[in-house]
Amino acid sequence: MRRGRVGRLVMAGWLAVGTTGCAGWKMESVSPRELLRTGPVPAVRITKPDKSRVEVWNPTLVGDSITGNPTERAIARFYVPLSSVQTIETRHTSIGKTALAVLAVGAGIAAYAFLQSLNQY
Repeated sequence: MRRGRVGRLVMAGWLAVGTTGCAGWKMESVSPRELLRTGPVPAVRITKPDKSRVEVWNPTLVGDSITGNPTERAIARFYVPLSSVQTIETRHTSIGKTALAVLAVGAGIAAYAFLQSLNQY
């Protein structure tokens, strides 16, 4: 019975980490116009002159503005003028962060299994 419980925990951990992965933002050195012309970009994070940040999902270039969704699943669209873009970052999956998360989940499961084995006596 203990083995089944540990197996379920392992599977839950792998599903949690594997489906999401760990993502991070990478500053781009090209202009926003050039970045969005090169190909599809799933998400960008824009820093405005007042230091506020806006995430734009499914961004496209329309005239002199970037248009997109405020969240990954949103339907509503909004516009950010190119003149108010101070910096632009793209979203990337981080293999290092994902590997650390997998190791942390594995260590937690191993510690749980070890503590359960001590309860057998």
